[in-house]
Amino acid sequence: MAQYTINYLNGTTEHVTADGVEYDPDARDYTFYLDKQAVALAPVANVRSVHHQDAKAVTR
Repeated sequence: MAQYTINYLNGTTEHVTADGVEYDPDARDYTFYLDKQAVALAPVANVRSVHHQDAKAVTR
């Protein structure tokens, strides 16, 4: 299980505990899953960033 921090464009922050997150191009949102159940939805139009607490930075 992982902790995700969602930063919204309006300045609010939400913390979600989930096994993973997937982008749904049809719904245009991020869907967070825990035990194969959707536990949170974050509409792309309102999201500034999504951070996985244990993820390492990626440089290209």
